[in-house]
Amino acid sequence: MPHRRYANQYGLLAAALIFIAIGVGILLGAQRFITDANKVSHTNEVIAMIGAVEAQLRDSESAQRGYLLTGEVSYLADYGRSRDKLPELLAQLQTLVRDNPVQAPRVRSWSIEIERRISQMEATLGNYRLGGLPAAQRAINQDVRNASNNIRHQAEQLVATERELLAARGQSSQSSAWMLRGIALLGIPLGLGLIGWVYWLLVGEIRRRAAAELVSSESEQRLQTNITTLQRHSADLNELSRYGGMLQSCVRTDEAVRLAAQHFARLLPGVGGTLYRIRSSQDYAEEVAHWGAHALHSAAMFPLEACWALRRGQPHLHLAHDEVLACTHIDAPTIQRTPSTACIPLIAQGNQMGLLYLSSSDDEFLDRLDLAETAAEQLSMALSNLDLQERLRIQSIREPLTGLFNRRYLEESLSRELARCERRGLPLSLMMLDLDHFKTFNDLHGHVGGDALLAGFGQLLQTHSRHEDIACRYGGEEFTLILPEADLQAACDRAEAIREAVETMRIRHLGQELPAVTVSIGVASFPLHGRDGDSLLRSADKALYRAKREGRNQVVSAAEIQDQPA
Repeated sequence: MPHRRYANQYGLLAAALIFIAIGVGILLGAQRFITDANKVSHTNEVIAMIGAVEAQLRDSESAQRGYLLTGEVSYLADYGRSRDKLPELLAQLQTLVRDNPVQAPRVRSWSIEIERRISQMEATLGNYRLGGLPAAQRAINQDVRNASNNIRHQAEQLVATERELLAARGQSSQSSAWMLRGIALLGIPLGLGLIGWVYWLLVGEIRRRAAAELVSSESEQRLQTNITTLQRHSADLNELSRYGGMLQSCVRTDEAVRLAAQHFARLLPGVGGTLYRIRSSQDYAEEVAHWGAHALHSAAMFPLEACWALRRGQPHLHLAHDEVLACTHIDAPTIQRTPSTACIPLIAQGNQMGLLYLSSSDDEFLDRLDLAETAAEQLSMALSNLDLQERLRIQSIREPLTGLFNRRYLEESLSRELARCERRGLPLSLMMLDLDHFKTFNDLHGHVGGDALLAGFGQLLQTHSRHEDIACRYGGEEFTLILPEADLQAACDRAEAIREAVETMRIRHLGQELPAVTVSIGVASFPLHGRDGDSLLRSADKALYRAKREGRNQVVSAAEIQDQPA
């Protein structure tokens, strides 16, 4: 019947157009998603580069201060290396933002301000060489503070703008995902409906023409395969979008690793996987996460040269009966047929962060290897950002020589702990510790010997501290120990134990044992000797001064000063 034949033709044509439209829509959506992902990666790279410039500038300032305070040439060398790296980092940052008309002039202005700060540091060093530390101190004026404030403010503006771009591009990625989901949910049922209608019309003709039945069946099978493929691609894109968004929200490295392990287990079901992190010593890769059952076991820890992917900086595949050499960290197969394995390096900013190892007896997982590589790239960037954030956090609160907290962290922690103890009606004690005759010791054994003594004393102070205690370097040879929930008597007993430990402390430097030293300690307690941080520090400092004046190498509490006339 002609009308039924025309209906079949028109129905098949409509179904084909619908699936073509679905395919084009998903292709365009996927391209848009990839573009957004690249923009997100670029934005993260800009943020990371801004942080690297700030970190390098802080390193140069810290090295300059170290040289001015100690006169050590090693600090001057560190300052020169940090200063020389800044132009290269700024050039890279300008290259990254050259397509951004808003950020490009800001980066140029920031670069000028940094060059101005470097010139100020050079001038300060010149004054130091001519007139010593007093001359260098006079050079640190309001212009220096203004330059530092401008640099920090401009950096915050740059990062804030990039984060706004990051949020907008994340929203765009979400829109792409919703568009793909809408195409799948609306187009596929409509296409299936047309196919069903066409199939019903063809039933009569199928009885008369067996050949037409086979052709129709094959067409239907191809369409179903396309539908399944499109659905799988849509699901994979949605999962990648969700995974990338959650990675950006992680605040700890172990959290990002657990999230990645769960994602890879869903992305590649039936495939064994292991995540490795490269140790900070850059000599070994160490297992941090595992999922599934491996077809070939890999060592929990191995040197970097044992993996071809880490050597070459690109994925390394070893297929069944492949002539390519397998990585030596993978066990040799015990069966005749070799399972397939894949090693994907985790690289961000040109630095190797770790390795993703996959293995399976079924080669089908290799068809989805491109998705695994994309997910691995997202994990690499997230780990790099988290590592950078952790380094910046530690640098901001730790004093590098002794490993103790710095004075700024002391002031913040003291206010916080005093407020907590006051709310709960608990005591809090504080020690001020001063190494006796440190200037004489420093003159006799040099600044390097003095640094060795300070570092050793810092380790001793940490050893004699509870988990909740806060040990800080107050400045020079002065240290502070905050003891939450400890009364005056307990603090004095602890101070006496520290004093005795210092008497027996021995520091070795350049193969020789340095002379023994002693320490004077002043102790004050809240609320007996002060209800705020400043008054408590003053009370402990007065007690320390009494200990130094009365012969050193002793513990004096603020209560003893209150009991005696001035």
